[in-house]
Amino acid sequence: MKSLEGMVAVVVGAANGIGRVTALMLAERGAKLVLGDLSVDGGLQECAADIAQAGGQAIMVAVDHTIEAQVEALAAKAVAEFGKINILVNNAAGTSPAFQAHDRDVVTMSVDLWDRAMAVNLRGPMLTCKHVIPHMIAAGYGSIVNTSSGVTFRGDSVRTAYAASKIGIHSLTMDIATAYGKHNVRCNAVSPGLILTDGLRQVLTPEQIDGFAEQNLTPFVGGPEDIAEVTCFLASPAARYVTGQIIPVDGGMHVHQHVIGQG
Repeated sequence: MKSLEGMVAVVVGAANGIGRVTALMLAERGAKLVLGDLSVDGGLQECAADIAQAGGQAIMVAVDHTIEAQVEALAAKAVAEFGKINILVNNAAGTSPAFQAHDRDVVTMSVDLWDRAMAVNLRGPMLTCKHVIPHMIAAGYGSIVNTSSGVTFRGDSVRTAYAASKIGIHSLTMDIATAYGKHNVRCNAVSPGLILTDGLRQVLTPEQIDGFAEQNLTPFVGGPEDIAEVTCFLASPAARYVTGQIIPVDGGMHVHQHVIGQG
């Protein structure tokens, strides 16, 4: 029997990158998928088609997870289609090159950009949790996996809004785990380090990627599948005793002081 057989998983931000690979892996392990993203065109269609071709089941929902009515409709459609919700993966975030280019230091920070970062990266996950948790309680089992970021473990002169919003994810994760644990609803966060996605290659030059890679303790740079593996474990009953945790998946980048010229 597959580890997630009979479960229903909602993945927000499933059109590409880590979210798409995670959705495919959840389906491979037996879950029925509700794929959410801003549009059902392009990447989301391809993800759903790949799941169907492999013999799985998936529906697509266009959702802006910063808008509560759309999130409520997403949860309702998932239950109407599959009868329940067991797993929620909050992967959507403001990581576009245009967004990152303007997310600098506090003095130059646009208030609009700050507010947008908090809406996309923090309010959105709060809203999905708000509307999915009651269905998890009704189902008798729930696992929420939020996507944080390795930027939360150190200061930087850029990405100030993004980092602050992701630190908020840590608190949200622990509070949900505390509030709903006795209802058999767990909540954890995965904190990716340098992950070779198409989006990363749009933001960083090959030289910058190599520079960050030197800070890893592993002899390779991780891919989306490395985050998906941990997410699928946390989603499964095998992780039944793990909740309220922030789990770095970063090749050891954050655990040591990097010295120029050394690994």
